[in-house]
This record gives sequence, C-alpha cells and structure tokens, in this order.
Amino acid sequence: MGTAKQIVFRYNGDPATEEHVADLEGEETIPTQGAIVERKRKQWKVVAVHKEERVTTPKAIPVYRVYLSDLL
Repeated sequence: MGTAKQIVFRYNGDPATEEHVADLEGEETIPTQGAIVERKRKQWKVVAVHKEERVTTPKAIPVYRVYLSDLL
C-alpha cells in the first residue's frame, strides 16, 4: 500500500474539464511530463505535473495536478 493522494486531471487547459481522482490506497501512478496516458477512452500527452502540499495538522494528502493536451 502506497501513500494516499489526490490526482486532478485537466484537459486542454480548461478548468471546467477537471477530473478528480481520490487515491486513498496509494495505488495510482503519477504520470510524468511528456508521457502518453489514456483517459476518457482517448490518448493524451502530459504537458505538466504539479504537486501541491498544504501544511496542516494533521497533514493533508498531496494533490497532483496533471495537465493534459490532445495528441497532435
């Protein structure tokens, strides 16, 4: 079992398309910049990945923001 996290996928820079995935068991892999991933029955290119950690007590789970774009 890995570390709990939340992953937020954003498609083509549009905040209205954000998809939130709660990974409480730590089983999801965080894609790397430049990788090709499949989401919504389509392949996407990972443009950027940003990790957000808030300092709270108790410690909040990290949020990974994954920015995706259409494959050209």
